[in-house]
Amino acid sequence: MKKHINLKYMRLFIKIYFKIIMGKCETATSSLGIKILLSELILQINETNCNIIKELLNMGFIEDENDYFNEVYQKVIDCDELDPENISFNHLDVKEYLINKFKNKGSLTKSKFNNEVTPALDQGCLFDKDLLVPLKELLTTNRWGYDRYGVNGISRPIDFDLSVNIEKYKEIDKIKIVFIEKQDTW
Repeated sequence: MKKHINLKYMRLFIKIYFKIIMGKCETATSSLGIKILLSELILQINETNCNIIKELLNMGFIEDENDYFNEVYQKVIDCDELDPENISFNHLDVKEYLINKFKNKGSLTKSKFNNEVTPALDQGCLFDKDLLVPLKELLTTNRWGYDRYGVNGISRPIDFDLSVNIEKYKEIDKIKIVFIEKQDTW
């Protein structure tokens, strides 16, 4: 009997483990990948491409620079409807769920004075944001510690192939190939 591990709980476990052992961890990654407006991706969901789109949503993140769209996005996609192993939801259920959530969720407003966090749509909703999906990692660097400041760096000779295989995603329209810089702190 195959035991299913919920990705949401696995990510939480890893974050807690590293926070206890190493303190805060920051990762910067440069990669090649795809970019698509979230609304254009969601509206294309059909019976044949639903699992591919679920995969893209789970692999990707919102292009938001220093806003809080990704915190909200992560809560939306950490659900049973988007679990690749859960087949009890058909493509219409998934599409309806995502349209509803992405049209009604935006960024967060975080108060500097009392740590109050409130949902906000003043910068737009998730439905109108770009999804970035890294497909080919070029360079990555990590730094960790409880109180860490300064500069880190990494390099690589310019001898790598800049092509990206998107054959798997050929059914999805309006995909752009882009260079992605992702900074992740946990």
